[in-house]
Amino acid sequence: MEVWLWLWVLMLLAGPRMAWAETYSSTESGDFIRLDPITVMATKTPKAPLDSPASVSVITTDEIDAFNSAHPFKALSLTEGIWPRQYRGGLADYWARPVIRGHRALVMVDGVNWYDYGYYSDTAAIPMPDVARIDVVRGPFSALYGTLAQTGVINYITKIPDTLTIDASASFGDWNTRYYSFRIGDRPFGRVAEGDSPSGIAKALGDRFFYSASFKSRTTDGYVTTPSYQTFSRPATGTLDPDTPVVTGWTKNIDPQTGKTRYLIGDQGDNWYEDYGLFVKTGYDFSEDTRLWYSFNMSKFEYGWEDGKSYLKNSSGTTLYDGDVYLQDGNDTYGLTLKDSLFASDPTEKKSFVHTLSFNHSVPDAVDIVGLLAYYDKETDNHLISSSRYKEESNSLTQADLSATLHAMDDRCLVTVGVQGVREEATVTDDRLSDAYDEDSRTSTYEETSGKNLTLGTFLQVEYTPIKVLTLYAGGRYDHWWGTDADYANEDGTRLEYDDVDDGQFSPKLSLVYRLMENGIIRASYGKSFEAPSLYYRTANYYRVDSGGDITIGMANPDLGPTTNTSWEVGTEWELWEKQLRLKATYFENDFEDMIYNKTRSYYLDDGTQVTEKQRINADEAEVNGIEISIEALLPYNMKAGLFYTHHWSEYTSLEDESEEGWEVDEVPTDMLSAWIGYFGRYVDASISYRYCDSRYDDDYDKYASDSYKNDDEYNLVDAKITVRPQKNVSLSLSVENLFDEKYYEYYRAAGRFYLGTLSVHF
Repeated sequence: MEVWLWLWVLMLLAGPRMAWAETYSSTESGDFIRLDPITVMATKTPKAPLDSPASVSVITTDEIDAFNSAHPFKALSLTEGIWPRQYRGGLADYWARPVIRGHRALVMVDGVNWYDYGYYSDTAAIPMPDVARIDVVRGPFSALYGTLAQTGVINYITKIPDTLTIDASASFGDWNTRYYSFRIGDRPFGRVAEGDSPSGIAKALGDRFFYSASFKSRTTDGYVTTPSYQTFSRPATGTLDPDTPVVTGWTKNIDPQTGKTRYLIGDQGDNWYEDYGLFVKTGYDFSEDTRLWYSFNMSKFEYGWEDGKSYLKNSSGTTLYDGDVYLQDGNDTYGLTLKDSLFASDPTEKKSFVHTLSFNHSVPDAVDIVGLLAYYDKETDNHLISSSRYKEESNSLTQADLSATLHAMDDRCLVTVGVQGVREEATVTDDRLSDAYDEDSRTSTYEETSGKNLTLGTFLQVEYTPIKVLTLYAGGRYDHWWGTDADYANEDGTRLEYDDVDDGQFSPKLSLVYRLMENGIIRASYGKSFEAPSLYYRTANYYRVDSGGDITIGMANPDLGPTTNTSWEVGTEWELWEKQLRLKATYFENDFEDMIYNKTRSYYLDDGTQVTEKQRINADEAEVNGIEISIEALLPYNMKAGLFYTHHWSEYTSLEDESEEGWEVDEVPTDMLSAWIGYFGRYVDASISYRYCDSRYDDDYDKYASDSYKNDDEYNLVDAKITVRPQKNVSLSLSVENLFDEKYYEYYRAAGRFYLGTLSVHF
């Protein structure tokens, strides 16, 4: 760690030689040229990051490609303050909701809300071959984006072609991992060979019509992520059956979440996945100031576990998978009935279809109009082998945005007004199976739930520059959401129709940007934000049996209300040495109220099985404060580097369980640090990166912590990648993740050292 930091500092002090550029390209000689980035994330109006009233980061396609970033959230480590909270172990970890400043951030693709009805984003559906850049803005932005924008917004922006481009790649790595991608983009009617006359279509469309199409395929056999544990409430009593074998091969440890002794009896096999995606985008530039485009995104993602193993053997050394056995631990003997489902896990299939229509029109120095219409259909099928059921989750999101920015006083005053509507629907059908392994053997409906959410919002923002060095922002947004048609039915004949609920929230925001010098600013802001309860929390029930046999029951709460956040921040940002060095520092405070708390009640059945019932309620209040620091530099000899640090102070100030007051807020790392350095030449690119994250839970909460399944460990990871270009249009790369093969858990066991080789062609 110390060696890395000293290397970074020495390279920085060696003396800069190139102009800073968040977005940059290279000439034939390999030198960089400056292309200033423009983002609309923080204000809905075009701004360079230095002029924004919030901490903004732009992660460019060059930076994404410099690292092994097949996973859409890998690139987020190239900036400060983001913990890419992920929920599935191993390489198949494409179910996530990244955390910024103590709460999940709003994830968008081209401005479309990418969350499902449970507020998780299916990152496998993000079309990474088409991503031009990732914009990140931190702070309370419900005033512009509504619910979910409590602490930050992440927007993946897809490419629009200027000329004919063809890209194809094939990657192969450990665990039989294969990635393939192909993309073509063009403005086909803008090219006319010398001496030829343009056709009628070419005359009509010129170079204004554009299209792109891409396909990706990612598969892996994966590795073992999920052990099979068994817990026992009490030893067997009475006379033991002499015909029941006593097994060996087991080991034991402590469950990090409960402190109970658990016995490792096997595993559920390799965590495989198959991921396919298609992305098509087409549009027309009516003029330099008017553009209309449409995109269609299709994704299919399947994951599961296969070749599960039992570790238990009888006295003859035969491995046992079924039947009654005894497990002897010292003076205690436990009875256990083995079955195949103990060594198998539940496969899942996710499918999504996204239609996006976008329109931009500007009258220079007068008005800018932006419109968006999107429909996002998501289907998830869960084959619950462990409980002989098949669950189908169907949910959709329809989003419509319209905003206009009016220019006045020679552009010293900008007034932005807008409206947005978001409608969500979900239906979950949980069917019983006569054969646990046959998804087509459905016999009856165990449970069925459904519900709808509707949010309508309108916002106003005034941006005023009274003097050249000062810009003031004042605005707010009113959102009203309705939760309707929440119904529940089960096989026992129970039918419930929950009352409709609704609530309104006003989210104000005030900001200022003061230019201390031409290359340095201070910024400050205050705002309020909110998050409506997810449709999943309001309507969904679940019944889950873990590998130890314990049962967890989740119960819907249709009466949930929104979580609110009051926040303020102050920061400074500087571009030094002719924009070759960027320094940024921010201090922030968040005060959350009515946070959703998972209230639990546990009891035991007669056979010793533990049953835990959970229901979410509005009960928590918490504070999350912190500092974010970033240093980015262009260095001599075509090198670029970054150093990012975040520290959080967090605590629950009021809880349903008063004994937990004062604990750190869940899923908020106290310290995060990342650093990277890269060389970008004509024939060779090379990069190495480091990232550290400490535990995401309070020591009292995580008092049974150990380096084992279900724990959240701190980690230190180093990744590296080298790319060579033997010809102008051909590149070969080798990347390695977790270079030093660190073992750690984020609930599941994370991947060890992983190699990936890639062949790419570009035209």
